[in-house]
Amino acid sequence: MGDSKKVRITLKSMQDGSLSTHSYEGEWFRKERSIFIRYSEQAVEGDPNAGEVRTLVRYRPDELSIVRRGVIESEQLFAPGRRRSGHYRSRAASFPLETETLQLSLQASDRNADAEQLPSKLPFTLEWKYELHVSDQMSGRFHIRLHIQEELN
Repeated sequence: MGDSKKVRITLKSMQDGSLSTHSYEGEWFRKERSIFIRYSEQAVEGDPNAGEVRTLVRYRPDELSIVRRGVIESEQLFAPGRRRSGHYRSRAASFPLETETLQLSLQASDRNADAEQLPSKLPFTLEWKYELHVSDQMSGRFHIRLHIQEELN
């Protein structure tokens, strides 16, 4: 599948017991052995003057990367059982970070997923749990669910 498809993205983030839910319009596509999900969001929710952040999520079995570009720039890498380096930059702060991934999975209604365990159709859900470390200090525990479904116009 080389072409992209418009999607509705529902992001549920649980941080240390506090749940937040966001919804975005975006696109998904498959390339080689990876799934890509691309969307844009406001840097500060409800403030269109704060600027935009473009997010690219790349999933392949046993690895997930999230790259954000715009008024906030960050890179995070998730691999089950491993601690991976990343960074965060904004006008206000810049620091290295590390993620320690406890769980990473993809659930798909597509039971005909290919040999790479990637779905060929929507919907599907990416789910991961991790600890975020900043300056060798644990900054929080996160549980993220990213549900991708076809955008209905």
